[in-house]
Amino acid sequence: MQVPLPTQGGMADHIGRFLRLTYSNAPADEDAKLFKGRDGIAFCELTTPLPRLGYEFGTTIYLYPNDERPLSAFPPLQPTDLLILPTRPPLDDSGGTMRRRRKIIRAAKTELEAALFKALGRYFKYCTRKRIILSPYGASRLRVKDPEFWEDIEVYEYCCAEIQIHHVGVEAVKADPKRKSTIAFFLRVNRVPGLGCDFLACFGMDGYGTLIWNRFVRCAHPEWLAKPGFVMAEIIFKKPIPARPVTPEVFDDESFIEVRLLT
Repeated sequence: MQVPLPTQGGMADHIGRFLRLTYSNAPADEDAKLFKGRDGIAFCELTTPLPRLGYEFGTTIYLYPNDERPLSAFPPLQPTDLLILPTRPPLDDSGGTMRRRRKIIRAAKTELEAALFKALGRYFKYCTRKRIILSPYGASRLRVKDPEFWEDIEVYEYCCAEIQIHHVGVEAVKADPKRKSTIAFFLRVNRVPGLGCDFLACFGMDGYGTLIWNRFVRCAHPEWLAKPGFVMAEIIFKKPIPARPVTPEVFDDESFIEVRLLT
């Protein structure tokens, strides 16, 4: 069910632009090109409410792999701008052995990305496709009876991104095999230091998790888009994802998924 946004007399007064941030979805052995971006459908789902909040679409900013161009090479950012990343940020994808390259997002090395990573680092200590570790501040936002089970999580790396292990201290607790679920995050930060504009990241651990979560935010909590905050959620799959769904509306069925907010 879609929650209406409160507005006065219809369309809100113009506030600013929203700009899409995207990483390359090209294989490592192919050139990254402007049209080869990640999570376009998820971006469309998430940003649908923004015009009612007074935002208009600005442009797409493509973060090329290992790109070291300075901030001055990007479009000038205004205090009223909102940068939107509908993709898992590759905070730590460049570390480790890199042996499972098909799940790696190749990060940029720009000043723009560095400023965003610093903002994300307040909430995430470690972030790859395989594992998420919340920072102490991020963990302090948890509002569940067993917060220690959600501070450090591993997910399956192939075929799905279902929770595999909860790291509790030195103990690795395997997830209940009967409970098919994954995790997702929403973060909005105002006035990012070094950039001066606002930033919003909304992502799951894989493509379907990100799409389902972005659609859930659009339909159930569009008011989140208007204010700073941090949300972590568990997405529980009551039945398997269809093989070839035609539209994202298939995920609106309450018999399909359940979303449990953890923060």
